[in-house]
Amino acid sequence: MNDVIGSILPLSLGVALSPFPVIMIVLLLGSVRPRANGLAFLGGWVAGLAVIVAVLTFAIDLLDGTGSDPGPVAGVLRIILGVFLLVMAARKFTKRFVKNDAGPLPRWMASASSYSPGRSAVMGLTLSAANPKNFAITAAAGVAIGAAALEPGAEFWAMLAYIVLASLTVLVPVTAYLFAPRKVAVPLRAVMEWLQVNHSVMTGLLLVVFGFILIGNGIGSF
Repeated sequence: MNDVIGSILPLSLGVALSPFPVIMIVLLLGSVRPRANGLAFLGGWVAGLAVIVAVLTFAIDLLDGTGSDPGPVAGVLRIILGVFLLVMAARKFTKRFVKNDAGPLPRWMASASSYSPGRSAVMGLTLSAANPKNFAITAAAGVAIGAAALEPGAEFWAMLAYIVLASLTVLVPVTAYLFAPRKVAVPLRAVMEWLQVNHSVMTGLLLVVFGFILIGNGIGSF
């Protein structure tokens, strides 16, 4: 179990440090319905992560069996996901050279002040499950859990640990806002403004690091 937590910990960090969910939650906490929208976004975010990590965990259980050693499917999937992340990193850095990050927010973000809780939940689900980077890293976490030959109960706790850790940068602002909305408004806005300028470089570096981590883990599993 400790080995699994050790392998999913850096993966959860890669998702938690995604810039767009942080920017989005700050915007929603400044909307006309901050509490409802923040909680709805958090719920959608958690649901997206839960579905992906659960599906991949159970899929690897079926494909690789229940032996003590991980089968080849897990290793191949890790390599494929790692290469995918490196390709995304190359595209991200190429766009960075062409166009600077600084500039107006995309329309779907700029309109966050008028979001309904339903739309906030859909946006949380989209940014966790439909974002290619987050999908790939969460899928890799599911592969790691499924390949570890854990008992069902241990798999559940491993999945829960990943979901909580990967949600910290959304969970913490929402929780802080619920208890002290005035105190957290200024620091959250400062974080959002920094991410708005630097999100491409930050995301590109995360993609490179986790791309190589997954490829290395995939090769090491053979």
